Amino acid sequence: MYPILIAAGVSLPLLLGLLLLPENPFYFLGPFLGLVTFFPLMILLSRRASGLVQPMFEQAERQAKAGNIAQALQSLEKALVHRRWQLFLDQQIYTQMGTLHYGAGDEQQALEYLAKGYPKISQGHLILGALRYRRGELDEALKALETGIKFNKRSPILYNVLAWILAKEGRRDEAIAALDRGLKAVKGDEPTQDNLERLRNEKKMAMKGFGQLWYMLKFETMPGMVAGQPVRKGFRQQPKGKGRRRKR
Repeated sequence: MYPILIAAGVSLPLLLGLLLLPENPFYFLGPFLGLVTFFPLMILLSRRASGLVQPMFEQAERQAKAGNIAQALQSLEKALVHRRWQLFLDQQIYTQMGTLHYGAGDEQQALEYLAKGYPKISQGHLILGALRYRRGELDEALKALETGIKFNKRSPILYNVLAWILAKEGRRDEAIAALDRGLKAVKGDEPTQDNLERLRNEKKMAMKGFGQLWYMLKFETMPGMVAGQPVRKGFRQQPKGKGRRRKR
């Protein structure tokens, strides 16, 4: 990552120069000045890169909302040019591109991009897990959802989709254990509590409370929709981007 290398290139000579003075080396001041130089410079360079990338994300979002998926993907491809200037930028972009491909019905491309995606975007793990499961790759589907939970512990739908798949495979005890974990992470979550009680009473889980996030996985059809009709997916902007305030 360029900001780290540049910041290290500036601060390290300063640090070593003060430590290696022939007389009276600065054992305290040297490391202090080195750190004071390194972190602000790294943050400054990263923010500059973020300022260049954010408009591309916003443009891609507008294009996706207008139905111009191909143009949105091109905008994200352009943003990849800056991937070495911001940590995890490439993974964030891959998740967005995978989500767009999924929304356009290209599940193979979606799978390839989401497999390289950013672990802290829970929607990417949801789609990846669903794709894996519908392809008959049970272990890989469970792994994708567990990875999502690892990085998004307070996302109730991840626990519920994991439990839904386990229950469907006849692994009810494991499904109950997954929902127990979910309630410990997100105390008082009503859909999770309801599904836990349903499984304990040997009833089918109810997932409609998760709305579009659930129906986009294509395990069930949204009420009022024709089977096979696409469900519109949301577009997530680059993390840490600030939204604009509405004018009053």
